[in-house]
Amino acid sequence: MENCVYIISGPPGVGKSTVSKELVYSFDKSAVIEGDIIYLMIKGGLVAPWEDDGFYMDLFWDNIISLTNNFLDRGITVVIEYVIFEEQLKKIATFLKEKRIKLKYCVLMAQEETLKDRDSSRKEIERTGDLSIQARSEFLAKNSEKHHFLYTDDLDVKETVNIIKTSNQFLISEQ
Repeated sequence: MENCVYIISGPPGVGKSTVSKELVYSFDKSAVIEGDIIYLMIKGGLVAPWEDDGFYMDLFWDNIISLTNNFLDRGITVVIEYVIFEEQLKKIATFLKEKRIKLKYCVLMAQEETLKDRDSSRKEIERTGDLSIQARSEFLAKNSEKHHFLYTDDLDVKETVNIIKTSNQFLISEQ
């Protein structure tokens, strides 16, 4: 979809990075913004995102929006990959609406067993353990728009990307 920004979210270990990389390579000119890298640019005084009073997340969104704007101004499709809940979308949705750019928000999900299996197949240093299961529960509790969920238990990466690109279920309605 032209003139669209994609946000790929979901619990740790669900496949956000893998899907995001496949998605960006499906466009002629594209960039992936890895939220972890943006958030972790702060060194002194940094707190974990779940302990932040909003100061760092506000800065995070300002940085994401600046990067997104720079890419869009040059005709580059943007994919943002990070653990992002529905309630955190307002700022970027408002910015994109002003620019007349569509926003697709896809929360990759999987059953608990699938997440555990995927986690155990990772290198030990990359394993998330219970964090993935806890985040899965948090997405189920916080996100009211369940149609933004895409269960990937029985999908390969290319199928997942195809669904994200072609389905309107992930479009954020006008704010």
